[in-house]
Amino acid sequence: MARCQQLFSLWSRHNTDGYSKPLDPRMAMEDCQKGNYASGVATLKRALERARVAIPPTESAAAEPAAPLKPRGEKRRQSQ
Repeated sequence: MARCQQLFSLWSRHNTDGYSKPLDPRMAMEDCQKGNYASGVATLKRALERARVAIPPTESAAAEPAAPLKPRGEKRRQSQ
């Protein structure tokens, strides 16, 4: 569902045609809400390709732990 939302928000950001927005992306989002994620994502990708918007890679950040932050400046020198 997160991928559907990501692609739909990207599409809506780049397509500000006012009232004449195509129906395909909205129907794709509805498919995602019904649990048909593969169909919804495929339709959203086609809509983005037609609009010539670059499709971001699938994020795997949730699976990878974040790197620990390193202190900056004086605190960093003291910790070394």
